[in-house]
Amino acid sequence: MNTIKIYIKELFTLDKTERVWQMPFFAGLNVAVILFISAYFKRPDLGLISMIGTTIFLYIPNTSMYHRMIVLMSCGFGIGLSFTLGLIGHFFPFLTPIIICITTIISAMIVRYYNLGAPGYFFFVFACILGSNLPFNQEDFIMLIGLVAIGAMSADITGFIYSILVIYVFKNDMPKEKIEKQGKLGFDIIIIDPIIIGFFVGFAVFIGEFFNLERSYWVGVSCAVIMQGLTFKAVWIKQIQRIIGTLIGAIFAYFLLDIRFGNIEFAILMFALVFMTEFLVVRNYALAIIFITPYTTYLAEAGSFMSYKPDIIVSARITDVIIGSIIGFIGGIFLHSKLCRPKITIIAKKIFKSIN
Repeated sequence: MNTIKIYIKELFTLDKTERVWQMPFFAGLNVAVILFISAYFKRPDLGLISMIGTTIFLYIPNTSMYHRMIVLMSCGFGIGLSFTLGLIGHFFPFLTPIIICITTIISAMIVRYYNLGAPGYFFFVFACILGSNLPFNQEDFIMLIGLVAIGAMSADITGFIYSILVIYVFKNDMPKEKIEKQGKLGFDIIIIDPIIIGFFVGFAVFIGEFFNLERSYWVGVSCAVIMQGLTFKAVWIKQIQRIIGTLIGAIFAYFLLDIRFGNIEFAILMFALVFMTEFLVVRNYALAIIFITPYTTYLAEAGSFMSYKPDIIVSARITDVIIGSIIGFIGGIFLHSKLCRPKITIIAKKIFKSIN
């Protein structure tokens, strides 16, 4: 009984954090600037595509200036490549689950090898899933990749300005983290975890497509989020938090989607959603999900901007998130299983020895 009370308390507790307020502010500002520019050209739909690239700003570490910029630029390349791999799925739809599986494995391995921390492999997988599922025309693929690259370059510039201000002006985010030795997390975390995670994310995508679910990509996205838990307890708590947060966030999204915002108003709205998400995500995941639900819903509807039906979108999102969370929870059991994991480790080590 005491264990249950502890779990319930963790679901609703606001954690302490050293994250400075400027980080969520500049994350939101980065998105708003992209949308203001797209509003000027009267193409907010293209602004939403560029927003995929802006997500790399969230990977900025609390290290020295040169290292921050190297990380951001590397993540920019990664997000563009992930989105491009997703677009390949349009040519070979039957390979989409495999493409997403491989993208998840590789991105999770790289993120863990370089010990990048939160948000981990998530946005690389999210970019791949969006690229493979949104209704893009094949003749627009080059332009779309360019838009994601523009978003990433915008994040690089924003990250540079943010770092200059918080280090040398505000002096409240001085570099505290040492540049960790690469690969120090070990074989199990760098190799075995990503293999298991990638398999279940790919399987979740397959399930969504097999049953022809409306907005089936949310199944894979939800699974990817849940499996980021470092322990089985973390997976369980994150699953509950995501379901609760999504249910409340879906109601919030329903009312927002029913409003036809002007281009400038929409940019301000997205700034607010990003700011609140990044302000709360390190304090309480469930509360952050309430704000990230409408944000990611708008992002995922980039292919049908301002021509969607809120009822269909919200109901599909809730259904897919629940299914994806359940698959992610099952994957978490395998990820932390003392029966299955050793067998997978033995097979993986044999394969890597034969390659070397």
